[in-house]
Amino acid sequence: MNLLASLRSSGNALAAFQDALGTVQNNISNSSTPGYAKQRVNLEAQPFDVAGGLAGGVAARGLDNSRNEFADEEVRRQVNTLGRFEAQSEAASGIEKLFDVSGTTGLPAALNQLFSSFSAWSVNPRSTSARQAVLDSAGQFADQVRGLAGSLKRVSQNLDRQIASTTEQINSLATRVQHYNVERRKLTQPDPGLDAQVHSALEQLAQLADYTAVKQNDGTITVLAGGGSPLVIGENQYFISADVSSGGTPGNALAPPSARILDWQGREITEQITGGRLGGLLDVRNRVLASITGDAQQCGTLNRLAQGLADTVNQIFQSGTVSPDAGAASGAALFVYDASDPTAAAGNLRVNPNLTTAQLAPVDSAGNANGNAILLASLSNANTAAGKIDGLGPVAFLSQIAAFAGRESAAAADGEQSQQQVAAQARTLRDQVSGVSLDEQAISLIQFQRSYQATARVLTVLSDLTQTTIDLIK
Repeated sequence: MNLLASLRSSGNALAAFQDALGTVQNNISNSSTPGYAKQRVNLEAQPFDVAGGLAGGVAARGLDNSRNEFADEEVRRQVNTLGRFEAQSEAASGIEKLFDVSGTTGLPAALNQLFSSFSAWSVNPRSTSARQAVLDSAGQFADQVRGLAGSLKRVSQNLDRQIASTTEQINSLATRVQHYNVERRKLTQPDPGLDAQVHSALEQLAQLADYTAVKQNDGTITVLAGGGSPLVIGENQYFISADVSSGGTPGNALAPPSARILDWQGREITEQITGGRLGGLLDVRNRVLASITGDAQQCGTLNRLAQGLADTVNQIFQSGTVSPDAGAASGAALFVYDASDPTAAAGNLRVNPNLTTAQLAPVDSAGNANGNAILLASLSNANTAAGKIDGLGPVAFLSQIAAFAGRESAAAADGEQSQQQVAAQARTLRDQVSGVSLDEQAISLIQFQRSYQATARVLTVLSDLTQTTIDLIK
């Protein structure tokens, strides 16, 4: 074996160990970089044949990427579910807080006070102060109904803003994937840094919406939202948008619009988006909130409560008279609202502005002096047939609305808590496969440093031998 072959073999080995050291240092530098998977230089033993002049040694043959696509996909799947629960929990808790289940404040307290005023009036139906108390408590009840409707409307508007913002974030992350595809087509081999960026973007995207990502033969990634609407194909991006401008159809023509997601061609894909933060926001906005405030398909439980109670109370008042005296005037309606829009009854419920205390009718149709007042007070009783909504009295129906909001909030909070653990476990398992272990890299760093130093010493010896040989020849 000649010295030149040995020198060449040692030089190649030195370069290979230098590449390995650089890769280890790169792993350590990117240990906290989102989406980064550790790299390893493939070291290949060279053939050793004394007779043939093959000096052996070691050479670098590219990088080995530890990324496990199945582990990454599992993380994205769990993060997607977590994003949905987080959005639902945040939005549903905001709705739940508007209902005081203790009954001491807000609408429950105002409803109880209204029935209490009816009861006090039934004891002394001719009392002016008792009549005024009825009007005052009715006004407070109407104020609370309108206030709750207004608060729920603000919640809806806030959700609309969040839906629009989340849609913009999705488009922004899709842009990052599109940029990756452009750069990837320029490369002859994968770039670890670029790879980390796109996988970080895909994980963030999973937290916002459900999608399908397919890696193509040229290394680019195709991203399809929900059921197949394109977000990124090759070097082309397709933007989605949020829309809350469409009016109610077909049942309630004046109903507030639902939140919709449109694809790049303006076609609705709302039903395709079920996961991630966007799916959670859409669920609370279009299902939970709409069941209370109404939409094109339903008038909403709060509107049903307002309209049902107002109609019952008005009917009782209008069926009686203001006194048991002969020729006494008939009673007038206590509440007024715009009946043209079933989804707005709660939002514009008021006490009849033309009503005076003298027009309140405590006498029922049978001539009982306090018959109507007693019947009005009994509406709070679950066994009273009058004024029931879905078989429930007004108090029980209001409690049912609050219970619904509470159940939705509790279910989302429980789901968020349990899913946080599942997502954390998925990340841990992925990191065990492809994450950077500083202890492992430290060991590799020492090994390659010693290999580099040993090879350098061999190279020095060979260099000295070569120089000595040359000197002898001279």
